Amino acid sequence: MELDPIHHAETVTGRSQSGLSNLWSRTGFAAALSDVNGPHVYDYGDLPIATIAITLYDVRRHVLIEDGRVRRDGRVPAGRFRVGQPGRNVVVDAIPDVPSGKLLILYLGDLLMKEVGAGRGDGSPLQLMDRAWDVDDPLLALSAKRIIEASQSSLSGHSLLAEQMAYSLALHLSDRYAVPSFFPSSDVLEISAGKYQRIAEFVRADISRDITLSDMANIAGLTPNSFIRSFKRATGLTPHRFLVGQRVDVAKHLLSSSEMAIAEIALTVGFSSQSHLGSTFTALVGMSPARFRRLTRS
Repeated sequence: MELDPIHHAETVTGRSQSGLSNLWSRTGFAAALSDVNGPHVYDYGDLPIATIAITLYDVRRHVLIEDGRVRRDGRVPAGRFRVGQPGRNVVVDAIPDVPSGKLLILYLGDLLMKEVGAGRGDGSPLQLMDRAWDVDDPLLALSAKRIIEASQSSLSGHSLLAEQMAYSLALHLSDRYAVPSFFPSSDVLEISAGKYQRIAEFVRADISRDITLSDMANIAGLTPNSFIRSFKRATGLTPHRFLVGQRVDVAKHLLSSSEMAIAEIALTVGFSSQSHLGSTFTALVGMSPARFRRLTRS
């Protein structure tokens, strides 16, 4: 039976899950978040794929049992992570050191692992080293918090940001925790000026729609994994940052040339609200949309 990551996480935790980034069918990545407010036994069963469990709270006592044997018994500071290896039966008995906290479980399917493996020049799916709460990785902990912030948001452009973060996280995991292979790393492919122009035209053709990483990568003729690195090298921007910049550029044009209300402009260019446009516009342009409109018309 095909794995349903969110349902699996609900079975493991006994709680309803927030499907923070459920890109399972398209990219082989999903992130599930659950609230923790007391001791609990987490029965993961036989893991069909690699999982990353990140505790965003201090654990007083954490007993990790793999294939019926106790592997680790001790404290786990907030932000530490465990790699759940495919094919192992995993049970966790955890006692929090705080009244409440959050547990993030990342599901890394074959589709994603093959893609990242191909990006390293390896024809087989990526395999992760065995790690169990004993590694302090500030970037992974920060990424976990960022995934929660981005995915809980209802802002337009959510799919692109979540998908981009999925691949970025997979690249980080492959850089630091992949089982070494004998395949050489692949070169970063270039994005030509013509392809960049077609991507920009595609984005601006319907600036408000929810554009995915796969949409942009297909235009460049690259896999999503290769596209992130190639696009960043060519433009200095992540795909999501590029999309936001394009939306702000269109907003600038409408502010200076139309009588549309700022709230209407915000929705037209793909922002969820006037305040969302305002904060983003101010960060990129250095002034509010209202002030920009006054100055360009004076």
